[in-house]
Amino acid sequence: MIWRTGLAYGFVAGTCLALHNAVMIGVDWAAHGRLSALGVSALGFALSFVVVSVVGYGLHSRLTFREALSLRRYGRYALAMSTNTPLALGVTWALRGPAGLPMVWAAPLASCLMTGANFLLSRWAIASRPVPRG
Repeated sequence: MIWRTGLAYGFVAGTCLALHNAVMIGVDWAAHGRLSALGVSALGFALSFVVVSVVGYGLHSRLTFREALSLRRYGRYALAMSTNTPLALGVTWALRGPAGLPMVWAAPLASCLMTGANFLLSRWAIASRPVPRG
């Protein structure tokens, strides 16, 4: 069971990473010369977030955690995934700055830590049971 969940998570994470890169490259190609680098990045990240959060939620729900789809769970998942960029930035900064690691170690270590954090955030958003009221 644990291996299946890990393999499914890896497959979905890889799919989401590929989608993110495809969206970013596609936006850059489509906006070539029409937007600044900041504009391309902002538009790409916004579009990527929409595409990747919908696809990632659907795949994680069905494959990783085997849960039914729901708008409430998607909302929690989208909220959890919106923490990725600032959390990754903070972890990378902490490892590079205060911890004093060279970037060659800080960036990969932050990525590994973020993989664990993303799994836990996804599990919370999709597979956790709401507390009954009453």
